[in-house]
Amino acid sequence: MEDYHFIIFHSKPPKAIINGNIYSFKKGSLISLEPGTSITVLVNEKNNTCKYISISAKKDFMDRLGLESFGVEKLKFEKFENQYNNYLLDAINSFEHEIFVYGNAPALMLQSLEIQLGILLIRNSLADNIFLDDRNELYDDYIKKSIIYMHKYYSGNITIDDICGEIYLSPSHFKRAFKNKTGNTPYQFLTEIRVDKAKEMLKNKERTIREVARLCGFVNSGNLSAVFKKHIGISPSEYRKVYSEK
Repeated sequence: MEDYHFIIFHSKPPKAIINGNIYSFKKGSLISLEPGTSITVLVNEKNNTCKYISISAKKDFMDRLGLESFGVEKLKFEKFENQYNNYLLDAINSFEHEIFVYGNAPALMLQSLEIQLGILLIRNSLADNIFLDDRNELYDDYIKKSIIYMHKYYSGNITIDDICGEIYLSPSHFKRAFKNKTGNTPYQFLTEIRVDKAKEMLKNKERTIREVARLCGFVNSGNLSAVFKKHIGISPSEYRKVYSEK
């Protein structure tokens, strides 16, 4: 192959010989192949059909995206089989929709979707440590946005998927990057935000402990008490009493 090639399997594929070695891939995998890769798909013994999405991307185009977006002069995929996220599928669907509905006009829209799709393909194919470089300003931006999101929606039942949907990063990459930057997991960081908010609210006796729990994103007052005591060393009611005596 002269260009980059990507395959998303929606069913289990037959085995394939890649650069002289036999591989058996899983359903739901993203296969990322660099230019110069030799691949031969073997005969499916059970004669089953395989459902998949196949994408070819020009070498010059992808290399430019790799350099400008990730600071990588030459894209190097550490492994053929990777995990992909739903944002990649959404980008593919958007690209297909634009072509089927509007054709080649406006060209600028297609170009922007091509860039988005190319970056997501690279992001889902590169090794995780490419996102753990402190020199990568894009990586720092992800963490800042995620923390802003937590401070804004701490009172709700937010999940890792919710945060990743906001910053357009896969959960696996996000959790590793966040831990590397802050020293805490996203869940630990969010819990600390909630405990700090609860401390502030407990100083005001107008709110019941049940109300504080609800407003700070805890399941119930029992959940608040357990988490609060683990972090602060005393229960919410004891904390309120101590503060009122000052």
